[in-house]
Amino acid sequence: MTEDSLTHDVHRHPDGQTVTATVAGDWTALADEALLAELHDALDEGYRNVIVDAAALTFVDSTSLGRLVGLHQEAVERGGWLRVVSPPNVVRRPMTLTGLDQVFEVTPDREAG
Repeated sequence: MTEDSLTHDVHRHPDGQTVTATVAGDWTALADEALLAELHDALDEGYRNVIVDAAALTFVDSTSLGRLVGLHQEAVERGGWLRVVSPPNVVRRPMTLTGLDQVFEVTPDREAG
């Protein structure tokens, strides 16, 4: 795994409340600085709901899962929420084992989210 093994695209929805991060590759603590900065910027701009489209993730480490919890808490403090959609089993399983699927919503696909 390298620092650039995570790619992302952050889309601000025209509703002014929801931002979607589409992520791909290995989500590690070494690779997520730019993604987190963009999401925190969106929350600072007044967006309060965060959707993480995880369909193309191949790995997520425990530090990054903790950062998802932090983003969730920040969104909730602003009256919003965080939702992870379409996580592959390699991402969904650690969320389930750690109980994170009870902390924020994890949905099988974008339509359900």
